[in-house]
Amino acid sequence: MKKVLIVAMIDSVHTGRWISQFDGEAFDFVLFPSTPNRRIHSLIKQRLKGSFAGQVRISRWMKWASLPLGLADLVFANFFRAKLLAHEINKFQPDVIHIMETQHAGYLTDRALNTVKSKPRVILSIWGSDLFWFQRFAKHRSRIKSVLNKVDLLVMECHRDRELALTLGFEGVFFESMPATGGMNTELLAQKARQIPAKERKWIAVKGYSGFVGQGKDAMKVISEIENQITDFSVMVYSAGLGTQWFARRLQKKMGTRLVIARKHKLSNNDIEEMFLKSRAALGLSLSDGLPATVKEAMSMGAFPVQTSTSCAGEWFINGATGILVEPNEITNIATALMRVLSDDELVESALIDNLIKAEQLFSETVLKEKAKKLYSSIIETKNLS
Repeated sequence: MKKVLIVAMIDSVHTGRWISQFDGEAFDFVLFPSTPNRRIHSLIKQRLKGSFAGQVRISRWMKWASLPLGLADLVFANFFRAKLLAHEINKFQPDVIHIMETQHAGYLTDRALNTVKSKPRVILSIWGSDLFWFQRFAKHRSRIKSVLNKVDLLVMECHRDRELALTLGFEGVFFESMPATGGMNTELLAQKARQIPAKERKWIAVKGYSGFVGQGKDAMKVISEIENQITDFSVMVYSAGLGTQWFARRLQKKMGTRLVIARKHKLSNNDIEEMFLKSRAALGLSLSDGLPATVKEAMSMGAFPVQTSTSCAGEWFINGATGILVEPNEITNIATALMRVLSDDELVESALIDNLIKAEQLFSETVLKEKAKKLYSSIIETKNLS
């Protein structure tokens, strides 16, 4: 039985999807929450009981202390949770520690590893903006370097982050690029997607996230600019932050029922699937990202992705053919790109065919499950990484 200690956000669907890849495999997982969560994601909850109960567990003290200690550590620089994490490492003696995301899980693990009796091998999975955005700030840059100094195997979503890691002093081994968010049943999704030709789809999926790098409000400005040209289309704004919701409600007065607003966590996995399967275009804008999960989902379900160039999306689709990269903050140019997708039937039909094939090759749960198993075996079973 291989023992893996995962430091990650246990309220995240990405963590849940990752863990679910190992159902029934010979792994013993301990999850240590990296953020002060108020809930446990349903995919993880399912694996804490029933037939999976012996395979996955949450670090004992963090079952109830995650929120209060997480809040306290905002003031005490991870002091309390680093102590508990070091204790868990010493007690569990994992074959490998898997850090999923850098700014919360990475910084926490970095401090904990300074006091452990014996350091296990460490994997770091880069999520989204971990390096690309935060390395530009001096305080974060030094902390990222410290984390990378303790990492043996690095997993990225794109070549961009590989180059950044090298400039930040990483001297370990790189694993092949793979999505941080796990795989999908691409075969089934492709069957459903092919039943709805792109030219017959009358919805636009718009990511409404408006956190520190999300530009959901700008996405709504784009829709506002072309609102009188898209009277045949409806818009679903999902994962909408408060600022995006406020802007969208004002626009809703013009668009009426053609504009649907869904706050973060409101849509179920089935709702998200249904949204992409009926969408002609998927618009996602941000100042920084890795491979956006929405690009992966859009490609797997036949929606044409329009995504900011500050992500890694351009390494996963062909710009201008199977997706379009746009520059952040350029509302008029983004609107022009989106209108091209909504008016060019030949473009979207061709992209749908090509993206479904590519998604099967890149995002299949079968393919990515094998890669995930290979990730752990490569570091646990190999004496000298290279």
